Amino acid sequence: MADSWRLPFGQSGLLALFLRVQTIQGVENGILIQALKFIGNTCADTDLSSSQYDLVACPDDSVQTVVKLLQGDGVELDDMLLIVNMISTFLQHERFQQHFVEHDLVNTLLKTIDMSIPADRDLDEEVLSFQRAVTQILSDISATGAFAKRYPIDSPFVHDLIERLASPQQQLQICSCLVLGNLARSDAACRDMVNRLNLHDRLLEIMDDQKTHPQALFAALGFLRNLALPAENKPIIGTQRSTKVISSFWSVDVNPQIQHASVALLRQLLNGCIGNVRWLLESLSPDPDSPAYEKTYLSLLLLLFRRTDDVATKFETGRTVATICRCISSSSQGLPPESTTAIWHRLYGMHLDIATPLAMMISQSRFPVLRSEGWFALALMARLDEGSAAVSEVFQQLDVFGVLVSTITGQTATSTERPATATMSGSDSSGSSIDRSPEQVQEMKAKDRENALVLVNELLRHTGDNLSDIRRSVMEDLLRGPQSPEHAQELMSRAQSEERLE
Repeated sequence: MADSWRLPFGQSGLLALFLRVQTIQGVENGILIQALKFIGNTCADTDLSSSQYDLVACPDDSVQTVVKLLQGDGVELDDMLLIVNMISTFLQHERFQQHFVEHDLVNTLLKTIDMSIPADRDLDEEVLSFQRAVTQILSDISATGAFAKRYPIDSPFVHDLIERLASPQQQLQICSCLVLGNLARSDAACRDMVNRLNLHDRLLEIMDDQKTHPQALFAALGFLRNLALPAENKPIIGTQRSTKVISSFWSVDVNPQIQHASVALLRQLLNGCIGNVRWLLESLSPDPDSPAYEKTYLSLLLLLFRRTDDVATKFETGRTVATICRCISSSSQGLPPESTTAIWHRLYGMHLDIATPLAMMISQSRFPVLRSEGWFALALMARLDEGSAAVSEVFQQLDVFGVLVSTITGQTATSTERPATATMSGSDSSGSSIDRSPEQVQEMKAKDRENALVLVNELLRHTGDNLSDIRRSVMEDLLRGPQSPEHAQELMSRAQSEERLE
């Protein structure tokens, strides 16, 4: 249909007429499908027509009539896709969503994915398009409050979804992960899914299968991350097996989105769970004669940080390092001192570049919350001799040292910050660019300055004897109080003179 005809068809009343056809009982499927084609063409890309006439003339059960068309004999695949698109249009309205859920139409729609799988040939793009459209509808509707009330985790529909997790059909796995993941929105539901249903084991099987499609991997990682939110679930999900499976995504030939999702899952599992931190610090081989004995799963993560070009994954790695430091520090109150010391020693002794991801976090200005996380973690690390040595190493870089000077003095001593220009697609970063009041901005800067001052004080205390005279004097000056822009620039010039001498 030509664009110029769409608005006149809406204004003439023809659209309303064809909408009413959907409400008439006993109309042949063929006529209903033709009516749907007219409705779809008339409303396509015509905001005024669709908003004026839309579906207000249809009763609530109209969506049920349309869904039933999918079960008719001889419905062609292209017509099925049209029907699904129309269902999606209906479900933009809350009253149709309510009817859709109350009358168990989600179950009918799920079964159409099974029906669309050809018995005698591989899936073609047309079939996949239909399956993706159905999956999108089920994913959207399962995020509503009505859905969670209608389908508790012990319902037959949820049982069917769980069974489909083991399906060889990728779209069934994806659909199940997305819908079940939406149901895992409360701690109670997550605990039941892990303790009663052992869904984390099923997800690990999907993730550990070399034949799993990347989209199914991504959905499984997201679902498992939801399950890892409650504190009680973290030690159950976090095992040597899960650590090994998650780290398998950090090789060079893995999709960057999968890598980012895997690191985000890891960070969730480490948050407040010292047992999972210990798994991450386990040697890759139990054999002391093997080179892998000197490497840990954290070593693999830091290697990913160096290799990847994906900014979101780099930042997520930095946040993971910060989470590890917070976890060890907070766990020290409940562990014997020798146990905490051993964990710190293993963290720093086997990962000399542990502070590098944090340096990237503080050296950017686009995500203030990430920058603050970085300063806090660096200050925490600098409180111990080994951690202070690792932190001191990254501040040997002049651009990173310049960020330190700027943060403490409040002056831009030089153009030191590295802009985070890449898009953080898929990132859940709480440091995303959001509008903040001037008061909030100043509060964050003051907190960063406080942590930077703690860091400088600890570096001088633990590594001062190893610093050059110039670098030590600059850091001592930073502790003496507010500086003018000229003084800040003079501090950086002194640091630069040290670099020229080297």
